[in-house]
Amino acid sequence: MDLEAPLEGWFTHLAWAIDLRLTGPFVRFSQKRAEHGRELARLAAELTAEEEVSTAHALEITAIPPIDGGPRYDLALLVHADEPLSDLLVERAAALGLDQPELALTARNAVRIGDTEERGGEILLNHFAGEASSEEAVGAWTSVARWYADKLGVDNSTLLEFTGEAPFLIMNYAVIPGKVVPFLVNQLLRPSFYRTVRGQLREVGITPFPLFARRLET
Repeated sequence: MDLEAPLEGWFTHLAWAIDLRLTGPFVRFSQKRAEHGRELARLAAELTAEEEVSTAHALEITAIPPIDGGPRYDLALLVHADEPLSDLLVERAAALGLDQPELALTARNAVRIGDTEERGGEILLNHFAGEASSEEAVGAWTSVARWYADKLGVDNSTLLEFTGEAPFLIMNYAVIPGKVVPFLVNQLLRPSFYRTVRGQLREVGITPFPLFARRLET
């Protein structure tokens, strides 16, 4: 597992709870969410064409594992650009009929493995919160990322380190191999997951809150 140079620029992550209803961990279909998702996908396409924007993705959340205290949203926008764009993106989303987002966060890329943008498939948005410093959280994730690469075949990670008054320290943005259920089962049935991953995260005092998503296209 080789670490790549972090991406320059800034990431802006907006998230909305449009019509969040679950069956178990899975997000149920919503016509209201689908309509907003189409608008958000068109905004992402417009942003991608702008010179200062590297990538922009509208994301629909598909599964939320039942972990108390985690984020609760079902639609998101993740933009990588030269500058932070939080206020501008909130305004442009409001013009499409979206309310104020549940989250409006700004981040830097702290650590990178492979190229998440080159992969297609299910998206993992793993938020981490706790009493640790951001530097400690980044160090802990870098340590456990090798386990995910070796045991589960996760060959990419764009780790975002949030700035300002954020409720989370970091978020791992990655494409997982295969589908969500086999990925989770493969993880949870391995004793080394509890010893290596959970153990190291507990040692530094951070808790993971994973969400799974898919990219929306126009």
